Amino acid sequence: MQKLLRQHGLLTLAARNTAMIEAVGELPPIVIADLFGIHPGTAHSWAKFAQASWTDYLAVDAATESDAIDKPP
Repeated sequence: MQKLLRQHGLLTLAARNTAMIEAVGELPPIVIADLFGIHPGTAHSWAKFAQASWTDYLAVDAATESDAIDKPP
C-alpha cells in the first residue's frame, strides 16, 4: 500500500507522524506504542513533543532529516 501511495506522490511518513502527534494528545503513550508498533520509549518522546512547543518538534525533525540526508542509502 505504501509503495502504491508513493507512486502517486503521497508521502505516508508525514501523515503517520501527524496522526501520532494527534493521538498522543489523547491517548497514553503505551497505547500509542501498541497502535503504531513503536517502542514505548519512542511513544513517550512523542508525547513530550506533543506537549512541548512546535519549535522543539521542528528542531528535532530538522536534525533527523539532515541526518538521513547525510547517510548514504
